[in-house]
Amino acid sequence: MRHLADPFQRRGAHLLGGTCLLALTLASLSARSAAVLAQQAPDPVRINTNFEGASLGIVEKLDDTRFRLHVPGQYDERGHNRQCTWYFFRMDHVRNRDLTLTLTDVVGEYNDKPGAVAMNADTVPVYSSDGKHWRHFPEMEWDNERKEATLKIKPDSESLWVAHIPPYTPRDLAALLADVDRSPHARVEVIGKSVQGRDLNLVTVTDPDVPDAQKKTLWLQSRQHAWEAGTSYVMEGALRFLTSDEAGARELRRKVVFKLMPMGDPDGCASGKVRFNANGFDVNRHWDEVDLRRKEFLERMPEIWYQKKAILAQADSGRPIDLLVNMHNTETGEYVDTLADDPASRALVTRFFDRLVEHTIFDPSKPPTFAAGGGTTNVLYAEKKIPVVLMELRIGTTKKIGRRPTVEDRLKFGRQIVEQMAASVLQ
Repeated sequence: MRHLADPFQRRGAHLLGGTCLLALTLASLSARSAAVLAQQAPDPVRINTNFEGASLGIVEKLDDTRFRLHVPGQYDERGHNRQCTWYFFRMDHVRNRDLTLTLTDVVGEYNDKPGAVAMNADTVPVYSSDGKHWRHFPEMEWDNERKEATLKIKPDSESLWVAHIPPYTPRDLAALLADVDRSPHARVEVIGKSVQGRDLNLVTVTDPDVPDAQKKTLWLQSRQHAWEAGTSYVMEGALRFLTSDEAGARELRRKVVFKLMPMGDPDGCASGKVRFNANGFDVNRHWDEVDLRRKEFLERMPEIWYQKKAILAQADSGRPIDLLVNMHNTETGEYVDTLADDPASRALVTRFFDRLVEHTIFDPSKPPTFAAGGGTTNVLYAEKKIPVVLMELRIGTTKKIGRRPTVEDRLKFGRQIVEQMAASVLQ
């Protein structure tokens, strides 16, 4: 005989099953609602400096899309001369968000004089959606009382890179040198190491089938100050032209030995510093102090020591350097200066200056300055009578082109500068 279950028991089981079903349904709905809410709520904006060349100081989050960003700066070996001319960072989760970024803490010290301001109304930062292609912000509000710059942008990309000027890192240089080294006309050497052990490179470009004794020697160097990335693009433009198969490049290689030092402070370029090496020494100063016989200078300032050693070795080789140009960036000025004061050197520098004005985008803010040293590479004229020119290239608006220079302008100028250097010494 079959025994039927008690009806109450059956009803209780039914009710229990319903309760379980309801609980599961509510849990499912709750999870689904949470997922929907998670999809609707955007991830918070994140600011990242964990990559080569990046730099940013304190970040003040005012709300989800407004930030005050402090520029960190860098001090010299004495704890003075705070330079705050470099910032480079990435913002993630920013697509279609109205961002307001205020850059602050840009007042520093220059040549032991407090109050130097690294920005002005014309030094508009650049941005990129991929970290490779750069454009200036369409507008910037400059508060001259507070010395602060405010930027507003609504990115159409998930990430946004922001920098003072388009960055150029040691990784970029390594890629360039790998390409250049494939040329039969180029030789890439490591002439020394930086404080932190990075390579200091010297690139020689010439036609090996023509004896060097029949040629002039031209020397070009850049990036003694890490923030001055515009000079690296000029150097890239020069190297790519000189190693090309263009008729003009072939002709120059037959007549000139080109020596190019592309990155004077690779440590600073890698770590997002501004002006001083890893020991705090300005790589564009102290050239008059550095004695190659004394190892303390090799330890403190190897970047100057190795560059100076290579230049003096060339000067003593019997094939003198006919013109040396040391490139820099500045905010608004554009000029050349030199310590050279003999008639032949003055004529050469004047000729070079005039050719730049006539044939390139170089837009000087003043005539060439003679008898100018200041511990820079210019002092090599006093030591070896090398005609050395220090060149400043502005990052602000250039009247000649009616806008701020772009990466493309710098690359083009790279070709122009080596052409005009050659024309000046071959004349």
